[in-house]
Formats: sequence, structure tokens, C-alpha cells
Amino acid sequence: MSGSSSTMLYYPYDVEVDFMGNIYVTDTGNDRIQFFQAGSMNGTTIAGVTGVSGSDAYHVFYPVALKLDSQLNLYVTDCLNDRVQNFLHY
Repeated sequence: MSGSSSTMLYYPYDVEVDFMGNIYVTDTGNDRIQFFQAGSMNGTTIAGVTGVSGSDAYHVFYPVALKLDSQLNLYVTDCLNDRVQNFLHY
């Protein structure tokens, strides 16, 4: 079942897991990046605004891929804004 609450996703495209077991998900249909602490089913929006696309520094529009570097900086492919966004240490 898809949705927009903190426990649901709508068209998730990509997933990353950090060395602590935390999960990062591109929740593409909700225009956000969700963060799930290891062992938790309740997510936190760490980039974007649920259901609101945009082109400023706080919004994403159809995020499709993400990558973490060794310092836990997050890079997001913001597809319909034709950019890669960098979010510092999560």
C-alpha cells in the first residue's frame, strides 16, 4: 500500500544503507527523501516536502537516485530539476 505518511512510500526508486544500518530512500512519488533509523519503521523527511515539488534548495522534483559518501553526505539526483543536490551529513 502506498501513501505519504511517515511509515509509507509512494514510488520508491533507490535505497542506500549506511554503516550504522540506517536506510535512505528516494520517495519519488512524494517528492522527498526519507530516512529510517536502523530498526525503525517510522521515517523522517530529510529532503523535500511531502507531495510538494519545487526547484529551491529545500525541494526536490522526482528524485530518482541517491548516494552517500564516506562522511554521510547525501547526493540526490533531482530528475525533473536537472540537477544533483548535496545535503550535508545526515
